[in-house]
Amino acid sequence: MAGQPDEALHHPLAYVRARLGLGKTKFAETIRLHGRALGCNLGTTRSTVFKWERGDHAPDDITQQVIAHILKVPDSARTSVPWPYWLPAWENSSIAAPWTSAATLESLNQLAEGASMDRRGFLGVGGAALAGIGAQWATADPAVAAAATGDTVTPATVDRLSERVESLRALEQQTGGSDYLDSARADLRLITRMLDNGRYTEATGQRLYTLAAEVCCLLGWMSYDASLHTAAQQHYTAALRSARTAGDDTLGAHTLCFMATQAANQREQRAAVSLMDTAETVRSRVPAVMRASVAAHQTTVYSKAGETRKAAEALNRAFDALDRADTADAPTYLAWFGESQLRSTEGRFLLMSGQAHRTTEALERSVTQAAPRDRAVRYGTLALAYQQTGDLDGALDATHKAADLIEEGIHSQRSVERLQEVSRAFAPHRNEARVREASERIAVLAA
Repeated sequence: MAGQPDEALHHPLAYVRARLGLGKTKFAETIRLHGRALGCNLGTTRSTVFKWERGDHAPDDITQQVIAHILKVPDSARTSVPWPYWLPAWENSSIAAPWTSAATLESLNQLAEGASMDRRGFLGVGGAALAGIGAQWATADPAVAAAATGDTVTPATVDRLSERVESLRALEQQTGGSDYLDSARADLRLITRMLDNGRYTEATGQRLYTLAAEVCCLLGWMSYDASLHTAAQQHYTAALRSARTAGDDTLGAHTLCFMATQAANQREQRAAVSLMDTAETVRSRVPAVMRASVAAHQTTVYSKAGETRKAAEALNRAFDALDRADTADAPTYLAWFGESQLRSTEGRFLLMSGQAHRTTEALERSVTQAAPRDRAVRYGTLALAYQQTGDLDGALDATHKAADLIEEGIHSQRSVERLQEVSRAFAPHRNEARVREASERIAVLAA
């Protein structure tokens, strides 16, 4: 997008401006000019646009009418949903396409061959439409695509591709995914070209679609970790399509869990609950470790939705299922899920339900067993827990441990954002030198 840096565009208005090639000053001037043409004397400035995009407040109704006129948005569309959801920053192409193998291939090709990563730092699909993606996955029944012309794709070739994906996943867990987005997209291009042009048996085609789903889900996670939320959502949706085409309920449920977590963290609570309800429908057809993961993600989603009792029940189900799980039955993409992850989920649940005094023990147990990328985020959560219990020393210690990991090479925007949350929580102690030092260190990491 012309005139925009590489960072994520976190507000729909910023995305719309970027598509128009307008900076904040020029956009404010355009609003004033259009306002005068419509008989409205508006005082919009660059600072006004900045505050809208920061979320301080919304434009008044007259200004919204002028913006809608500039963007050619009908008034009926503008008044049907609140600001900023009527802005032309969302899409429905990923939802409207049929759930067939041909549409799945087209979706994979669009992602694999896309010229650049989508920089939208907000969800490209929300509300009922987002929940509908999960419902469509549950009811779709496409057949595996027939073989196309080209070289034969052998099981050994798919094995080698799987090894590449596993290596990429291992690297991502060490340092975060932002450094490996291009590598993952290269793998997706290779798999998609095999699906498009290769000759293979039905069983090999099924494995290729499964692998495409794994890579898309991994790309979704990497994008989410980098706060590229629309790109994450696009890849998660393609992963669902590929998993359905492959007939892989476990991989589909796994993807729905990630989609729901993203939605919950973007304040799409109803859609998040709906996505987890969809994942629950395949509970009887997935291994115990997947059932544990579904319950753990339900814990997170219910907690964010304010349904503490349901969250507690889901957490108990997660521990019960994990006790019954046989790691030998777990697919490789679920190797990350175990007691450490579940203790982290427990810690976040306790923190959100006002039980900070119990949180620190669960998080301390979790952080020592976590992968480096997760350890940075969890130290940030631990700092918040210590801060809530009044243990400033513990909060500062956890903060510096998280900062150390980031400075040593953890490239996870989530880790930085968690520390920014910690910095805000330090506000009552901002006059203390050691708190100022920690806050300044966080500011440097976020710069």
